[in-house]
Amino acid sequence: MTLNRRECLRTLALVCMPTPSVVYSERVLDDLWAATELDAMPALDWGDLSAVMACWGRSTWNHAVTGHHCDLQTMLHDSITATAQQVSAEHPSTVIVVLRGGCGLHLDQCRAVSSAFHSAVAARSELWFAAAPAPALVDKLRLTVVVSG
Repeated sequence: MTLNRRECLRTLALVCMPTPSVVYSERVLDDLWAATELDAMPALDWGDLSAVMACWGRSTWNHAVTGHHCDLQTMLHDSITATAQQVSAEHPSTVIVVLRGGCGLHLDQCRAVSSAFHSAVAARSELWFAAAPAPALVDKLRLTVVVSG
C-alpha cells in the first residue's frame, strides 16, 4: 500500500508534532500541512513549521473563515480585526496566514491577502504567508490565521 503526500504528512505530524498541538482543529492543522506541500505558493518549510509550533505549545490563537471569492474583502477584514486583538507592538508574535481555495484561487487574491496582513501586523511581528489549493472548496476560499501567544 502506498501513501500519498498528504497521508504521509498526517502520519509524520502525529509522530513528530508535540502533544500541545492538539489545541488546533483538524481543519487548521490540515491548512498548515497543506502550506508545506510542493504546490503551495510559496510553500512553508516543514521543519521550520514544526519547530515553531513545538516552541509555541498551548499558547496559540487561531482563526479560520470560509467564504465565496466575492467575500474575500469581508473575510480579510474579519480576520485582520480578530488578529489585531491578538498581536501587539509590545509583544511581537509570529503570525502564520494560509489562504486555501478551489479551482478559482488566483495570484491576485494571494497578493491581496499577503499585503493586507503585512500592513496590519505589527512591524516587530514575523509574518509567514502561504496559499495552497484545496479542490474540496470548489468555488470558495478559506483563510486560516495562527498567532503565537
